[in-house]
Amino acid sequence: MRKSLLFIVISLFLFMVGCGAEETSGSESKKEKVTEAKGVVAEEDIDKMYSDPKKYKGYEVELTGIVFNEPETDDDGVYFQMFADPVNSEKNTLVGITDTNVKVKTDDYVKLTGIVQDEFEGENAFGGVVKAPVIEATKLEVVDYVTAVAPAKYTIDINEEINQHGYHMELQKVEVADEETRVYLKITNESDATIDFYSFNAKLLAGNKQLEENMPYLETGLPELQSEILPGVETEGVIIFPAIDESEKKLTFHAEGSSENYELDYKPFTFEINID
Repeated sequence: MRKSLLFIVISLFLFMVGCGAEETSGSESKKEKVTEAKGVVAEEDIDKMYSDPKKYKGYEVELTGIVFNEPETDDDGVYFQMFADPVNSEKNTLVGITDTNVKVKTDDYVKLTGIVQDEFEGENAFGGVVKAPVIEATKLEVVDYVTAVAPAKYTIDINEEINQHGYHMELQKVEVADEETRVYLKITNESDATIDFYSFNAKLLAGNKQLEENMPYLETGLPELQSEILPGVETEGVIIFPAIDESEKKLTFHAEGSSENYELDYKPFTFEINID
């Protein structure tokens, strides 16, 4: 007899957490999966859904997160676990989708729409209780870091360039998100010597605060600026800074540049950014 999607996902979860170290009642595998949504979980109720998934069984939910295990595939579908809160590695979620053509792997960011099937509850190898909602995805797509973790509230297009002795630095745009601020740069070397740029020396001034580069522990997939740039070469990338206060109306981006031609003197590259 064909196994239900719920049974397969729970079985996979048991295997991954610790070779039988978690237990669940035998009745779990006999429950029927829900195929039609009773309603939609509002964004403000997502935390409540994680606290009590059973209460929201049969409801449609939209989630974004990061896959943290190696997905499994069989004739019935694709199954994996993800954190719906990637930054804090929280909101453990069991996901299954009956589309076997879905391509997803560990550390992918995904956005999905699905139906809450039930709550898995078990005991891990340390004696702690593990709870997680079981979701059957009806739609799923792999997305990028920005979409999943820190979508921009607004973007400031700048496209301003400063040229010193053939060292071209262009501030392309700034993206402001609730979680962080992203500065997009392009550096072009039209001099005869190698030039240097170190993103950790860059500063973002917001009011009376000096923000330093924020090194995220998550893989962002965003392009990184090269540090040593040979003649005739250009490099583009993103520098991530902490979030700015919503009341800020003006920012200043301050960067340093140098050259292996020590006879050249470079002033700081300074860009004024007005927030409308």
